[in-house]
Amino acid sequence: MSDKEKKRFHEMAETDKKRYDAEMQNYTPPKGEKQRGKKRKQMKDPDAPKRSLSAFFWFSNDERGKVKGENPEYSEMTAYKKKKNPALQQAAQPVPEDVDDDEEDVEDDDE
Repeated sequence: MSDKEKKRFHEMAETDKKRYDAEMQNYTPPKGEKQRGKKRKQMKDPDAPKRSLSAFFWFSNDERGKVKGENPEYSEMTAYKKKKNPALQQAAQPVPEDVDDDEEDVEDDDE
């Protein structure tokens, strides 16, 4: 279809849209008719049983122990939290303790 033919239909659509908007400003639905709009989400029963695990979750539960055993240094979530929260970065840094100095002070007091 050429642009000239398309233009005619676009103009018709614009005029019809203006007519529709004007009609809808004064529209009130009949009393017996339901309102259209968002459907409400059905409330979930809190006492209902949970669904069974999928095959992927059964597999993941079996493999998790193996992976954690082979790679104890993996701690992706703690690294992520440290990166996002500067307070955790400071708390995570080891504080050097002078254990030897405390023991020497105690020995000097005894003499």
